[in-house]
Amino acid sequence: MLFERNHPYTTESLLAKADIQELITFERFSRDNSLWESMRQCFANNSHVNISWFNGSGEAFIESSKAMNRYAPHQIHNSQIWINDERAVAIMQATIQTRVPIQGVQMQLNSDAKIIYCLTKTTNTWYIQHMECVYEQDSLTPVFPTSITLSQHDFEPYRSSYACLSYCLNYLGYEVNHELQGIDRPDSLQTFYQRLDDWLTYHSHSLK
Repeated sequence: MLFERNHPYTTESLLAKADIQELITFERFSRDNSLWESMRQCFANNSHVNISWFNGSGEAFIESSKAMNRYAPHQIHNSQIWINDERAVAIMQATIQTRVPIQGVQMQLNSDAKIIYCLTKTTNTWYIQHMECVYEQDSLTPVFPTSITLSQHDFEPYRSSYACLSYCLNYLGYEVNHELQGIDRPDSLQTFYQRLDDWLTYHSHSLK
């Protein structure tokens, strides 16, 4: 079912798609604008989040994002949604943007990723059950014309799909999970997508 063309939408499924699209867009809007209570309303009670700098419950993710206190807006490009009864998977293509001072130079970090949302419907309302990223590529450039030299050796310990992101997070004092999903590990990524499909089609009740 996942990655297959959706059947023609009925009025009911079209409304469900619109609800899910609004939910995932609003979740990122809330994160970008520090609307923590609004963000909290997007997640199921037993939700889970696994991204570059965090792995834990949705509630803890919100509190950790609040404590991080760093502006990192998301440019959302497009989303694809698959719905099966009271479960859904949405894949949002986005660029995560942030500015990081490195060696006294203001740097722009852009990280391209697919944000994966697994959603469940409870009492006719959709909530985020699981959120994870598939990292694709990133870049790190000076904001203003300047001279800065970063050694290639500094980036060698990191995965190619999120090397600049990992470098910046470590520079800021955060630990990075080096076993996340990324396009540089296609076999692992296919296994991950199969796990999502098994969950979406009710062949599995676990997302782990």
